[in-house]
Amino acid sequence: MKKSINYSLSFIALFFLFSFLISCKNDKEDNVEPETKCENSVKKITEANTILSQSKWEWIESRSEGRGGTIILTPQTEGKTMSLNFNLGENVEELINGQANRIWTYRIDVASDTTQGAFNFVWINEDGNVERNYSVNICPEILKLTDASTSLFTVTTYKRK
Repeated sequence: MKKSINYSLSFIALFFLFSFLISCKNDKEDNVEPETKCENSVKKITEANTILSQSKWEWIESRSEGRGGTIILTPQTEGKTMSLNFNLGENVEELINGQANRIWTYRIDVASDTTQGAFNFVWINEDGNVERNYSVNICPEILKLTDASTSLFTVTTYKRK
């Protein structure tokens, strides 16, 4: 009799734990913004440079594709903000929670393979070395940086401030 009560209590505890975990997962998914499309991607490098020159962009999401499926990060899920400030076609400053994190010089070139973006976007550190290399789609209000250099294929999306 005592054994069956213990089994019943264990079953009830597992049921509530499972229900709690499912509700937590659903709450987190409800806060995730839908993927933002870049419908009017610019095709000319002069347009891309004009849009980026003296512009500010706010991070809205990062989506990574890997063996485990899709991982979505947003300012809400990460508890932080990130933004990019471009200065006259020369520098890009990254801010985290409004504080300067790093500054790079940058170069944008027409991509030879446009499956991931119309342009290549290269960030160069203060020592003159390539620090980041992205494929990029630029729309008047959306900036999508694709990093395929790691095992995760990551697309980071910013909207214009």
